[in-house]
Amino acid sequence: MSISFCKKQKGFAGLAGHIGVGHVFSHSGFVQEDGAGFAVVTKILSEAGPVNLKISKVSVTDYSDIISVELSGGGKGSGYARCGITPAESALMQNAVGKDASCPQTLATEIFGRIVGQGVLEVPSAFISAVAKSVVDTFLKNYPENFLFFLEDTPGSDGCYLGTVLQIDGLCISTILTVNSSAGGIGPNEDTEGNIPIGNKGVLMRQLGMVNLPTIIVESKAYVPSWSKFINDTTVVVRANSLHDNSVVGNCLVKAAQNLGYPVFEPENPYPRAVGSLGKATQNVSKRIIDLGNDLYKAKAAGTKIKIIAELAQIIKYDVSGVLFMSDDVNDVVDNGGLLPGTAAVLSMAVSTEYAKEYIIPTLTQDDLKMYTDTVFEAFKILKENLGKASQLLKERAVSQDTIKDIESIALKASSHSVS
Repeated sequence: MSISFCKKQKGFAGLAGHIGVGHVFSHSGFVQEDGAGFAVVTKILSEAGPVNLKISKVSVTDYSDIISVELSGGGKGSGYARCGITPAESALMQNAVGKDASCPQTLATEIFGRIVGQGVLEVPSAFISAVAKSVVDTFLKNYPENFLFFLEDTPGSDGCYLGTVLQIDGLCISTILTVNSSAGGIGPNEDTEGNIPIGNKGVLMRQLGMVNLPTIIVESKAYVPSWSKFINDTTVVVRANSLHDNSVVGNCLVKAAQNLGYPVFEPENPYPRAVGSLGKATQNVSKRIIDLGNDLYKAKAAGTKIKIIAELAQIIKYDVSGVLFMSDDVNDVVDNGGLLPGTAAVLSMAVSTEYAKEYIIPTLTQDDLKMYTDTVFEAFKILKENLGKASQLLKERAVSQDTIKDIESIALKASSHSVS
């Protein structure tokens, strides 16, 4: 496999991977390592531009809520924890020194033992953000002429976007690495996950030609209870809706996994674009919170109040992340995977029930990364022979520029509610 930086400014196909900082749990028992896309694209970028991603220093300024991470390759990144950072937490983070930064969520799970977003555990999320941004900065420091860089500009976010064009076995691939991170260790806002061309991510995608490219989106390693009867071991998952997404790209991914002998699963009717579904889910979760608030308002006995708050904590820790990660109107167009209609298919992984019982939160291994990257490379070989079909399907299913502008205006509109 030959991988290098391409001299062309735009590729013939696209590759996108992101990390949703702190987006671990969701409703119905769903749990994920949401930095898999980031780790896979980082590994591929490292083939074109080798860098040292070992963590050389982790520091917290005295009486500060800022975590700083430095890598041996020269990159630096920081994350803000609105709750402040205890000396014990600072000491824990020193265990990251000397370790690889390319899998930020897995690393944080190893350091802290558990990751929960939504502002529940802010320090681990801030640490993940700092690590991810230090990786991006390392590529920029070492290969400034080969990369485009933009800051994340959705409200409350402090992540970033890194873009380049790679040449993979003769095929030029426009590639984007996304860090979706909310300031303070809360969130994340994932209105720009996948290949959604909103704000600065849209500027970058247009520079790389990615709004109109058949694209592979690499997503999380997850446990999904509704899939459990189909999953006996770590399995490649390919998702592309037959009506809305690029099923040619999806078929290339499936064939790639099969050629390599990897177990592969295709969920039925993924990303269905059920308009209003995220809004309805938000209302359902909100109703449960309101009911618990009313119960607490009336409660008098300590035992009753404790039970109510415990139920509320469960909702905040797990269920709400399934509704807060994306704006409702954006979700109507791109669904949960962030697929711009007509353009893409998603490659992810699923784990078994036994795995989930043992590990609680999935983590990435080198075998996982090999499984991902092998599948991506093989899929691009197959896609190279099917670019005409994929491009034609893209044209047939693409949404209008007006639709993109509409969801962009919604996503970039700052809320009047401030979080301190």
